[in-house]
Amino acid sequence: MSVLDTVIVVVYLVVLVLIGYFAGRGVKTNEDAVVAGRSFKSFTAAVGKAANLAGGSTSVGGTGYGYTFGLSGMWYGLSNLVTSLLAAPFCKRIWKAMQRGKFISIGEYLGYRFGRPANLIANLLNLFAYMGFVASQVVATGTICHALLGWDLNLAMVITTVVVILYTCTGGLKAVVYTDYMQLFVLFLGMIFILLPKSVSEVGGVDALISSLPASFMDIGAMGWFTIIGVIVVPTVLNTVTMQAFYGYLASCRDEKAAWKSSVQAGFLYIFPAMAVVIIGMCAVVLYPDLASSNDALPTMILSLLPQGLVGVLFAACIAATMSTSDTCLLCSATCFTNIYREFIKKDATDKEVLRVSRISMAVIGLGVLLITMVNQDIISLITMGYALGVGGLLVPFFACYFSKRATSAGCLAAMLVGGISYLILSLTVSWPPLFVSLPASAVAMIVVSALTPAPDPKCYDLYFDEEWEKAHPEG
Repeated sequence: MSVLDTVIVVVYLVVLVLIGYFAGRGVKTNEDAVVAGRSFKSFTAAVGKAANLAGGSTSVGGTGYGYTFGLSGMWYGLSNLVTSLLAAPFCKRIWKAMQRGKFISIGEYLGYRFGRPANLIANLLNLFAYMGFVASQVVATGTICHALLGWDLNLAMVITTVVVILYTCTGGLKAVVYTDYMQLFVLFLGMIFILLPKSVSEVGGVDALISSLPASFMDIGAMGWFTIIGVIVVPTVLNTVTMQAFYGYLASCRDEKAAWKSSVQAGFLYIFPAMAVVIIGMCAVVLYPDLASSNDALPTMILSLLPQGLVGVLFAACIAATMSTSDTCLLCSATCFTNIYREFIKKDATDKEVLRVSRISMAVIGLGVLLITMVNQDIISLITMGYALGVGGLLVPFFACYFSKRATSAGCLAAMLVGGISYLILSLTVSWPPLFVSLPASAVAMIVVSALTPAPDPKCYDLYFDEEWEKAHPEG
């Protein structure tokens, strides 16, 4: 890669740090840092959500899916669009509950209804899950730097992780989203307006691309419908409501209208680059059919097709994808830890102290994960077991919290344990989606135990239901 391209990348990283610094000047409280003072309009929140989705799995991974499966590789992107649209109707009521309770985390959302154990479990599971996500993006960013810049892998991981820590710690969610504006712009520019048309042109146009590929590459069901539905679409759709990012971005919205609109807008912002990289991967099959790995498709296309200067822009687009996920995941993990600190370690902590703990935890988590990935990248699979537990253990409590007034704290705890443990065991032992067993098992545990325990006091669920809230607060 040329000196010009390297300069472009370095300038890009410096600009990210500067954005964090200037955004941080307006951060006075922990609420400012974590949910941007609950001030976002719908499009701003949507940018943050879309950028969080567009991680390494979208850039390098999406190109690889196109290289391997053709159009069927688009299901990874389409499932996130479906998720965003299906989640939108839930957003109004969840936003109201977050606003009424002044919640900032998934633990608080479930804990108000089901008690302190639910709060602790939800935050711990998300804390470890997001550590795994940060680790995966650290490795992805370092790998991209190594492939395109020729940097040492460990050096690349250090530089990019420190940049993410700096702007996230200083500016909080505002810095994350302001940098996401820039990163989403670079991603659109690089993938959709530069590399995509260049790739299609190199293969001779759309008709030539279609005629040059096997017929299976035009089949949207080539992966197999069991895999598409059971492994990709259903888990993606259901997993969203178990993760801190969903609640954090909802809490950041200024009103309920912004909350649901941001979900819809995020899906459409994300889908365009997600589809573009799949087509780029399909073009790579025609131009470079013998790559050692499908993950080499994107670096090969960038280095082979683009001139100096544009290579730097595309490289920035690649790391924009991974870093825009890293920053949100880092903030989410710190939010979960800070909530645990405030709820279980020092309940009388001042807001200034909580803000300090939040920033310190971001730095510690980020640097800790960096050190782990430099020593042993296999640790990622161990850390992300928290994600598996969250998927199986938090879905039913969420739905019970949203729909049921009869669900009890004991029922919630049983659902978390049965669902989480069964999901974890099955994920390690079977090849089919564990959710098909863990979710019904968790639901049965919730229903049976709730039926055998006393009904909860309406005060436990008043803020989740408008009619109950109005009864308890007739003054408005």
